[in-house]
Amino acid sequence: MNTSIRKYCWSLCILILTNCATQKAKYTNTEQAKDTTTNKDIEHTFYLIGDAGKSPINGMNPVLKSFKKRIEKAPKNSTVLFLGDNIYPAGMPDPKDSTQAYLIAKSHLDAQLNTLKNYKGKPLFIPGNHDWYTEGLVGLEREQDYIQEALDSKDVFFLKMAAH
Repeated sequence: MNTSIRKYCWSLCILILTNCATQKAKYTNTEQAKDTTTNKDIEHTFYLIGDAGKSPINGMNPVLKSFKKRIEKAPKNSTVLFLGDNIYPAGMPDPKDSTQAYLIAKSHLDAQLNTLKNYKGKPLFIPGNHDWYTEGLVGLEREQDYIQEALDSKDVFFLKMAAH
């Protein structure tokens, strides 16, 4: 392919791409398009995080560090919802089966629990598919017990919903 044809093809591509660009929002009915604001106070705020189950041993990954800073400023009328996969790669093993695997899993879970240290609202944990990988429901119950004991609350882990 000679250089003049190549230049022509590149010019055509650039022309097509720039002419398809939209510079402002398009509405089907511009008369109904409007910005809305409210004067109402926020009643409750939800903070959602998922796939947070892997951090450096005895540390916290950068996403959890950022999340912790955010929720430390959250009001009491808020909920942090951990959306599953709380322990990578395979849930909470029995410490009798593998002390090393248990300590790693515990460290991953502790990183998430440590984000809640100065949090004033309510935390909730939902197990994900990775949480099921060690002994299924038995492993989930082990994770549930650990979280409930760490947070001194029986109402923080939704195992019944996950088991259905």
